[in-house]
Amino acid sequence: MPSDKKKFGSLLKQKICSIPSHIVRQFKEEFAGETWKSLLKNNLYVIFGAFIYAIGTAFFTVPMNVISGGLASIAIILEHTVGGLDADTYILILNWGVFVIGLFVLGIKYSLKTLVFTLFNPLFIMLFTFLIENVQIDVNGAMIHVFDIREVQEIVINSDLRISAEDLEPIAYLVSALFGGAIMGAGIGFALIGGGSSGGTDIINVTMHKYFRIKIGTSSLMCDILIMLAGFFFTNDCNLLATMIGAGGAILCSVTLDMIFSGKNKSYVALIVSHRWVEINDYINKNIQRGTTLIKAQGGYSRLDTMVIEVCFDRRDYNVLEKAVHMIDPKAFMTVLKAQEVLGFGFTEKTSSTDMLDPEEVDQILIHGKRVPFLQQGEKNEERTKND
Repeated sequence: MPSDKKKFGSLLKQKICSIPSHIVRQFKEEFAGETWKSLLKNNLYVIFGAFIYAIGTAFFTVPMNVISGGLASIAIILEHTVGGLDADTYILILNWGVFVIGLFVLGIKYSLKTLVFTLFNPLFIMLFTFLIENVQIDVNGAMIHVFDIREVQEIVINSDLRISAEDLEPIAYLVSALFGGAIMGAGIGFALIGGGSSGGTDIINVTMHKYFRIKIGTSSLMCDILIMLAGFFFTNDCNLLATMIGAGGAILCSVTLDMIFSGKNKSYVALIVSHRWVEINDYINKNIQRGTTLIKAQGGYSRLDTMVIEVCFDRRDYNVLEKAVHMIDPKAFMTVLKAQEVLGFGFTEKTSSTDMLDPEEVDQILIHGKRVPFLQQGEKNEERTKND
């Protein structure tokens, strides 16, 4: 018994001591091959994205209680149903709560991408809320909160024509939903350009994809629909028009995100030339979980035989793939093309997946199966064809 206790104690000590080294290794893997200038530029993109996103949230959607999906909408619902705290505080709690869940469920590597956005976005929201509540100007003897969209002022077109503040209130709600959605989408787009993530419901979507094999786009749509339904019953008093306006803001957010990040293109094709093509191919298949095509090629100048890796991927994998290739082979030649359309498993739902291997099956083949080099395998297939 004493020896068993000693073994258990030493094992526990090893596990605890291995945690810091594991975290350090994850940090090294995440930032390997990235210069400090590139790291600074990418983080500035993410911070700028958090800044823009906070503008859409603090100035437009939250003040007018627009329910269009995301954690900000959940915060508005909680403020109206649970109470006790304002929406900004709920946003802070939800952001960090979901971040911690993502840290344990998805691991530190993914959480690092959301850390900068999660840190700065609530701070920017609090700053803008402070400005909305405290910045006032004197207009005709009345103090007006100039940044508060709820304080609608009448529009004077000429001495005979005026639009009253009451008539402008419905327009203010519509403008908040549309402008808020567009600005928030731009913020997420800049964060993605920097290789980051907006966190929030994205962590929930990635978790659903990891454990239940639900596509990220599908889980994102489901999440937004559930949030808007909750808003329909709890904050909008079953007002269908208000819910539809919020849905319009969500659609505009998605459109703006795509325009900022990928210029309306969601899919790309990469052609990668590298003498370390085996390692890059394995990384893409196992870590990014994208299928690849290996093409025999010959250098036009060197006349050396090589392999070209062709891979189709979406905007979420853009920075991950770029950093992975550079990490494995800094001298790799990589060409990225915008795809007009990609049809096939992983991109269109109509394509049958019966012939595709599950990632777990692939792992079993890699562990237990014998791997034949591609060039040898091609030669064996040619010989088999001749014999037949």
